[in-house]
Amino acid sequence: MAEIEQYWKFTKFEENPKFPFLIVDNWYTPEEEKAIWSELNLYSHLKDIDRAEDTIVARDKEGNAKGKSYRWYTSEYHTDKHYTRFPIENTLYKVRSDEFKNELNFCDPYFRSFGSSNRNSNMVSYYEEEDYYDDHYDTFQWTQLVWFYKTPKMFTGGDFVFKEPNVTVNCKHNRAIFFPCPYLHSVTPIKMKQKMPFGHGRWTITHFYYSIPDGK
Repeated sequence: MAEIEQYWKFTKFEENPKFPFLIVDNWYTPEEEKAIWSELNLYSHLKDIDRAEDTIVARDKEGNAKGKSYRWYTSEYHTDKHYTRFPIENTLYKVRSDEFKNELNFCDPYFRSFGSSNRNSNMVSYYEEEDYYDDHYDTFQWTQLVWFYKTPKMFTGGDFVFKEPNVTVNCKHNRAIFFPCPYLHSVTPIKMKQKMPFGHGRWTITHFYYSIPDGK
């Protein structure tokens, strides 16, 4: 199979060696981007869409949800036999490439847990008016987020914040970010510029990477 040309632009955050992370702009190729939109549009037209606060979500000590958004667990919409036909799953070849791993390996020793991961779990979130996600951490090994939105951009906010290194990463279309799951992170509240049809807010594609023993 011919190698697919990538348009990646890598930015390594190394200022705080305790909390390194990687930003990748132009994560999807133009052809992949179109395919991803087709899958996101499919989810946006489903009935009975779950809210994150009604599913498995980070909660405070009182049991209150730390985040508000719409949410889809992609594994619920395909069979195990056909999951690789869905663009979000099908494009995971990118994280397995030597080029990508060579860019991420500056995150040692954390990179070791990414290199040894052998499973992933995928989720799609959608944020619009007054949706947000307060400080929380994830319970896998590594987290990948990819942000999408329609142009022109019809909202403000939705930026990504790492609490401990006190770093804000601007929400940018087709931008991916990779970081170890224990980092505390949040999403600033969304404010729509005007009332728009569903789907004109901030989309997030999430991949969680983890390991299970071989043969399980």
